[in-house]
Amino acid sequence: MMDILYKNEHEDITFTQIKAIDQNMTNKTFIHCQFTNCDFSQSDFSSAFFEDCLFRECNLSLAQFNDSKLRNVEFENCKLLGIDFNKVDSFIIAINFKDCLIQNCNFSDLNLRKAVFQQCKILESDFFHTDLSESNFTHSILTGTKFNDCNLSKANFSFAKDYMINPLNNKTKKTIVTLPDAVSLLKHFDFIVK
Repeated sequence: MMDILYKNEHEDITFTQIKAIDQNMTNKTFIHCQFTNCDFSQSDFSSAFFEDCLFRECNLSLAQFNDSKLRNVEFENCKLLGIDFNKVDSFIIAINFKDCLIQNCNFSDLNLRKAVFQQCKILESDFFHTDLSESNFTHSILTGTKFNDCNLSKANFSFAKDYMINPLNNKTKKTIVTLPDAVSLLKHFDFIVK
């Protein structure tokens, strides 16, 4: 753990079972790094640079990424609570999630075109003014998550559950949905579904 805290540049390193709760990780660079079963909850990654990195089975709850660059960063089976992703460097962001718990997170004002949110629980999170065109939400649960003024063109919500998307407030051209959850789209048109 000392290496990750005191060195500023890390390349081609696998970090396993690191416990770095509420640590200052600002201005660090991680290239081709993997993080497995690590706890970075409440840590500050502001102005950090991540490129081609993988977080697997990590806890990043309440971590801060202010002005961070996240280029080709994958999260698998991670816990991400209360993260304000809209504070990352919006010019350098490419992130994907699989089998993650994402709760009370903010993805507003970001270009997340072709982003993957596959088989995730995305709870009480916000996507406002977000470009999610061609993104993948397949098999995800989206209870309490809000989409407002988003580009959801060609986004894939196949077998997703509990999503509430107002087609009048979002661009939904060729958005992919499946029954029975697609019926929720009719709620915004005052239909009575029997």
